[in-house]
Amino acid sequence: MPPSEDLLLTLFQLCAQSKERTHLPDFLICKLKNTLLSGVNLLVHQTASTYEQSTFLRLSVLWLKDQVQSSALDNTSLQVLLSAAGDLLGTLVESEDTSLLGVYIGSVMPSDSEWEKMRQALPVQWLHRPLLEGRLSLNYECFKTDFKEQDTKTLPNHLCTSSLLSKMILVAQKKKLVLEDNVLEKIIAELLYSLQWCEELDNAPSFLSGFCGILQKMNITYSNLSVLSETSSLLQLLFDRSRKNGTLWSLIIAKLILSRSISSDEVKPYYKRKESFFPLTEGSLHTIQSLCPFLSKEEKKEFSAQCIPAFLGWTKEDLCSINGAFGHLAIFNSCLQTRSIDDKQLLHGILKIITSWRKQHEDIFLFSCNLSEASPEVLGLNIEIMRFLSLFLKHCAYPLPLADSEWDFIMCSMLAWLETTSENQALYSVPLVQLFACVSFDLACDLCAFFDSITPDIVDNLPVNLISEWKEFFSKGIHSLLLPLLVNAIGENKDLSETSFQNAMLKPMCETLTYISKDQLLSHKLPARLVASQKTNLPEHLQTLLNTLTPLLLFRARPVQIAAYHMLCKLMPELPQHDQDNLRSYGDEEEEPALSPPAALMSLLSSQEELLENVLGCVPVGQIVTVKPLSEDFCYVLGYLLTWKLILTFFKAASSQLRALYSMYLRKTKSLNKLLYHLFRLMPENPTYGETAIEVSSKDPKTFFTEEVQLSIRETATLPYHIPHLACSVYHMTLKDLPAMVRLWWNSSEKRVFNIVDRFTSKYVSNVLSFQEISSVQTSTQLFNGMTVKARATTREVMATYTIEDIVIELIIQLPSNYPLGSITVESGKRIGVAVQQWRNWMLQLSTYLTHQNGSIMEGLALWKNNVDKRFEGVEDCMICFSVIHGFNYSLPKKACRTCKKKFHSACLYKWFTSSNKSTCPLCRETFF
Repeated sequence: MPPSEDLLLTLFQLCAQSKERTHLPDFLICKLKNTLLSGVNLLVHQTASTYEQSTFLRLSVLWLKDQVQSSALDNTSLQVLLSAAGDLLGTLVESEDTSLLGVYIGSVMPSDSEWEKMRQALPVQWLHRPLLEGRLSLNYECFKTDFKEQDTKTLPNHLCTSSLLSKMILVAQKKKLVLEDNVLEKIIAELLYSLQWCEELDNAPSFLSGFCGILQKMNITYSNLSVLSETSSLLQLLFDRSRKNGTLWSLIIAKLILSRSISSDEVKPYYKRKESFFPLTEGSLHTIQSLCPFLSKEEKKEFSAQCIPAFLGWTKEDLCSINGAFGHLAIFNSCLQTRSIDDKQLLHGILKIITSWRKQHEDIFLFSCNLSEASPEVLGLNIEIMRFLSLFLKHCAYPLPLADSEWDFIMCSMLAWLETTSENQALYSVPLVQLFACVSFDLACDLCAFFDSITPDIVDNLPVNLISEWKEFFSKGIHSLLLPLLVNAIGENKDLSETSFQNAMLKPMCETLTYISKDQLLSHKLPARLVASQKTNLPEHLQTLLNTLTPLLLFRARPVQIAAYHMLCKLMPELPQHDQDNLRSYGDEEEEPALSPPAALMSLLSSQEELLENVLGCVPVGQIVTVKPLSEDFCYVLGYLLTWKLILTFFKAASSQLRALYSMYLRKTKSLNKLLYHLFRLMPENPTYGETAIEVSSKDPKTFFTEEVQLSIRETATLPYHIPHLACSVYHMTLKDLPAMVRLWWNSSEKRVFNIVDRFTSKYVSNVLSFQEISSVQTSTQLFNGMTVKARATTREVMATYTIEDIVIELIIQLPSNYPLGSITVESGKRIGVAVQQWRNWMLQLSTYLTHQNGSIMEGLALWKNNVDKRFEGVEDCMICFSVIHGFNYSLPKKACRTCKKKFHSACLYKWFTSSNKSTCPLCRETFF
């Protein structure tokens, strides 16, 4: 090797490696680079060296191949290498030898066997998502999920090689280069393979995102490369590989059509002859599955027709093979998933065929068995049968009249598969077993959804005892299996991301549990979980349920949090009654008696407040925080807001007396104040629904306050709006159910916060709440003996007319424009037969009740009427608060002075004694005994 070329090779190696390897300063690398490019320029121009003559060119190719195929490169190293190779080729482009560039790129190009080896070396965890989403079907085990991820940032060799060659052909496009043997198409195909592998990975390491970022930065994209090649020859290559190997190659074709990089018309010539896909191989199965979403209805029908004969196979092998029932049912399911098969009689016929398999080959149905003994082929077939039954329920179980035996087959099979799933928790690390678990939960969930949405006209077409059997046996069976299973599954790992394959089963399991009934929850068989320090009036089985489900509101996976919320929400209305039974023990002798909402919820809330303080505490009120969906902070904020929705639901279900005690507890702990500050960091400045944002000027635009938040487990499209919408929902509930406490907080807040809250509430919430309050008065079925209540929506007024004998009292309640923050005004209407002073007292009482009670206008009026009734019955006012019924604990004046005989409320006396530091009667000033 000539010394000059030896020097050039050394310079190239120094310029093509990262500073971490060479330890050279930037200015020196810059000088070396200029020297290298000048030397290469001389080499290709003055000496007119060909590739065979130049030792430097041949050895640089060998070194580059070794770097990308054998060395451990990270993102930084790859970026430096691509940049250096690009500079080198930029110089070679200027060569007078037109073949030099093509020969150089062709020499770097690996052989077919080398490419295959690199593809095989890519971790196959990419298969998780396509399997779970039903885009691909497998009936063999190709990997385990109980692998330990290497703590490394090394890029797979396939990614490095495909990106290097892509960079080279982009540089070479300056010359109209013709590469032999489809080299150009092969390079583009391999780059697409690398990109598809990255895209399919769940929870991909951050360095892979960095790799994709480098490609974008260097313009190494399909759109830039596709202009260099004919689409037809590239598609032919992709189809050939898809038909031969399936897997990622099939997904690449679907991705290109979906991204509109190619049109479905361009793809049609490659699948014109449907018969060519049969007999089925894994490649042809995956190709059809990937094309399914883009086929016309007629084309799908043709593929479906090809599948029917295979369902009539007689041996177990016929049923479980790819070219048998398994593969053809997988294609049929892919067509059915896109709602393109509307022949309900055909689907009914296939259901009958599957039912006949049960009679002929009972052992292929994995009912209540050990899955470690089941073959992957049988597992794959069971997965496809469950998928078919789920799709059948969604698309045609109604109005098709199924026989009793067919409903029995569907429901009994579902429960038996669930039992298998429950008994094989130890095998969840095996992908096909976990997939089996997911689709068994899906089937249970679809059955729950079907029976939950039944309307009276559907009931008439169902077998007579079907609904009662569902409720009494099958629904109960599902939830008695799933509730303990959820508790066990999450007990093993407290920090699972919802997108990980190990956690994939949580989505369908949790969605199924949202259908659990209150009675099924109350009859749970969970192991006892009691906390000695909890003060509670709840029976032990309810304590266990709350102590088990409440911590799930802080679990790292969103499906678990939402399922726990839905289950607890069904329990909340049941809980206040247990405090109501013990109400007498809270009260009279204390100045400000308080009672805690459920201890399990308040304990969790305390932990959440600390976490939220770390996340939001340093943010000024009014500055909106955007929480990244599915991040750790998202989990904390979501759990906190869901906990508050539960507390407010519980609060709403309580009686007036209990609400007073609970609200005093919240005031003492300052929990509500903390919530309100956080809400004004989480609610958006403009809470208008995204779809109507353009129509903000319309009369009644949809907002997060007019539309109820949908806490869906599967729906992820609205995740960016999840927290803002939920925060608005909680604020709406707080204003509606705790107006007095919000008003107290608002009046005591600093001026800046005061103005922010007033402006936002007046603009977006007050109209909604006023309308709801007026509507509730208009539609109220509550009847008052001797009092009529009417409402006017346009003027925000409620009129109450109280009549007893010859006495008529008319009051007009006016809601403020910033309701419920501003004070409600009570104005005088008619007044017949009542002294002026008494009249003023009663107006003041109603105004006080409406201002300081955490309830609705109707509740305030009911309390006021009760007070007036007692007055006419001869019960005297308490001479401290001038009211018959105490405004807080609703008690009557019972404590009488022995001297003047006047009676007082116990709470009023307690406050009088402690504030005056005297023990004398407030009226006669004699010592009070």
